[in-house]
Amino acid sequence: MRKTSAILLVLILLTLASAAWAEDAVTDIAQLNRAGMKVGVNTGSASSLIAEKAFPDAEIVYYEDNATAYEAVAQGKLDGYAYARKTMQLAIDSGRAGVHLLDKDLDETVKVAVGISPKSAIPDFEAKLSAFIAEIKRDGTLDDMYRRWVDQDDMTMPDIPQPDAPEYRLRIGTAGVVPPFSYYVGKELNGFDIEMARRFAAWLNASLEFKVYDFGAIIPAAISGDVDCVMSNLNVTEERLEAIPFSETIYEEAVGILVRGGESLPALTVDQLNGKVIGSATGTTYDEIVKRRLPDVTFSYYTSYSDMVAALTAGKIAAFACDEPVLKGIMAENDQVTMLPEYLDTFEYGYIFDKSQRGTALCGQMSEFIRDLKADGTLKQLEDKWLNGHIDEAEMPDFHALSGENGTVSLALDAMNPPFEFMRGEEYAGFEIELAARFCERYGYALSIHNMDFSAILTSVQTGKADFGASTISITEERKQSVAFSEPHYRGGTVLAVLKGGEGASAAAPVNGEAASTEKDGTGFGSAILSSFTKTFIRENRWQLFLRGIVTTLAITVATVFLGTALGFLVFMLCRNGNPVANTITRFSLWLVQGMPMVVLLMILYYVVLGNISIDGIIVAVLGFTLTFGSAVFGLMKLGVGAVDPGQYEAAYALGYSNRRTFFRIILPQALPHVLEAYRGEIVGLIKATAVVGYIAVQDLTKMGDIVRSRTYEAFFPLIAVTVIYFMLEGLIGLFVSRCGLHYDPKRRRPADILRGIDTGDRA
Repeated sequence: MRKTSAILLVLILLTLASAAWAEDAVTDIAQLNRAGMKVGVNTGSASSLIAEKAFPDAEIVYYEDNATAYEAVAQGKLDGYAYARKTMQLAIDSGRAGVHLLDKDLDETVKVAVGISPKSAIPDFEAKLSAFIAEIKRDGTLDDMYRRWVDQDDMTMPDIPQPDAPEYRLRIGTAGVVPPFSYYVGKELNGFDIEMARRFAAWLNASLEFKVYDFGAIIPAAISGDVDCVMSNLNVTEERLEAIPFSETIYEEAVGILVRGGESLPALTVDQLNGKVIGSATGTTYDEIVKRRLPDVTFSYYTSYSDMVAALTAGKIAAFACDEPVLKGIMAENDQVTMLPEYLDTFEYGYIFDKSQRGTALCGQMSEFIRDLKADGTLKQLEDKWLNGHIDEAEMPDFHALSGENGTVSLALDAMNPPFEFMRGEEYAGFEIELAARFCERYGYALSIHNMDFSAILTSVQTGKADFGASTISITEERKQSVAFSEPHYRGGTVLAVLKGGEGASAAAPVNGEAASTEKDGTGFGSAILSSFTKTFIRENRWQLFLRGIVTTLAITVATVFLGTALGFLVFMLCRNGNPVANTITRFSLWLVQGMPMVVLLMILYYVVLGNISIDGIIVAVLGFTLTFGSAVFGLMKLGVGAVDPGQYEAAYALGYSNRRTFFRIILPQALPHVLEAYRGEIVGLIKATAVVGYIAVQDLTKMGDIVRSRTYEAFFPLIAVTVIYFMLEGLIGLFVSRCGLHYDPKRRRPADILRGIDTGDRA
């Protein structure tokens, strides 16, 4: 027993020692060449051969694409990754976080050339290609291309006229995933190799066709003659030389080593982000503001700040635009995010009102109220309370207790903009909500709050669904044409959020080594999961939000199933005997409902068809889904009844059954088993489809998950929690439907149930 304990103790100590050794930061190439270290390489590349020779004692792990390998390094699954240094540096500059390059490269370099198909249809193709490369080397064009694309990160494709009367058809194979050599900008290929291909086509007097392949298929494409040549940062290896010929070397690349953790970076300026990918919230004016200062940026649009934070930390964007007070709230929750200390633009926030007589009157009252608060200093106190203090501790007045002697006013907002509006537990809180509550208290109104997506607020106010709207809405001349703005209640500036990096921040957005890993600050994977669980469910009793979302989702689903089934069955009964009027109306209705995206149908019902009626969004959601589910039930009924042998009708009529009795006693019981499984699938699809009801101010399960993410800035855990809950709901409802189906499936019913009411005794 003692011997066993001693062995276990030694094993534990060895494990701890190896773990501590593995967690040491890799600062030198020599650290990777030892047992237990994992070095990633790109399958079949020349850098993989160089790495195999450089790290004989390490485990070599092969990857088909760079992006997966970069993420493996950032997560600690690889100790290093060997590849072309320029390509990896560009990935870091474009926002790949949690990794950095060692200063020293491997001794050998990679030779890059054009792969040539031995079956090209163009006469003397190899000689023509060699002459072209020799010419662009001689006149300096090749050096200029390399300097622009690789050294200077200039992503501008020059205008290269293509021939009007081409003599040949040139087919170029490329990968499209290797910036800055071959990659996509929108739908167009861009990069060093793409420019060279365009120049070669013009030189050759040929039309140009690009064919994009995975790296594993690009050499076979050249061998088979699908392409004339391969231009895609293609490394020259002995094995590849045995398969296809190569041109002379175009350039040589250093093989760098990518390791985990960020590195200290110089302070970043706003202008350095020009040409990068910037995040912007849908429905805001941030993209216009950024474009005025940074004309060459590319925008990626998101529906919430939590999504933009996740994209930033994942390296999908280099920065995102945000109003300063909102970003301060984000920074309080996420210590990886920081602010560039320069305003892109200044702005003013106001409440919006419809331009009707009532809306204009309310707008005047709100403006008068805000001016009074400015004069007596109350507005400044509210700013300090919500924008400069701890919003979790800020006291929120109880607006539910307002007297309402002058009626009720409804406020449309998006409760995912702390500190202006957010949900603390199950209650609304924030600067703009308290200001609205104080306004209602002064003028004797009760306050009703409608939470919805930001993009729906303007429509909600214009159509009278809400009396006024808020959610950090900037006052612009264009918006003034659609709605009336109150006196501004807040003035501030728009800034750019980036990831921390050393003393400043970088467009590359690498994270300091301490922040890049949950293991560097003494917290392991289990602790990180526990922390995420606590923030998502326990803090502020946020589990109650999920519970409310589940109830709403189930209510919409169950009501839709009952009403949709009844509607579909009723319409089928009206049409089954060939009534021409009923069939014509039904065909038109099915075409209209089934051809319209669900979110569009819901918004048309809520804002157009029922725009002048005060109706709850849940009722509209049930109505919209009932139409689509009813159309599905109608189709299933036609399918199931059509599967029953027509002879069943003849036999029933011969026995004296009426048409109606034949259908319900003979046909329907045989039709239902044919469609029951498809019916269950429609219900499962319905549960998932309800995720779009946030557009009409319904707070379902998905919307509640978004609300929680807006407070915690957790990128994934709330999404995973919502996914698990959806799976559970789908399983439970599917099980319930399956159990109900036992009654209609003769193969699965018990004999006693089938023979119930029948005398089985022998009366002979």
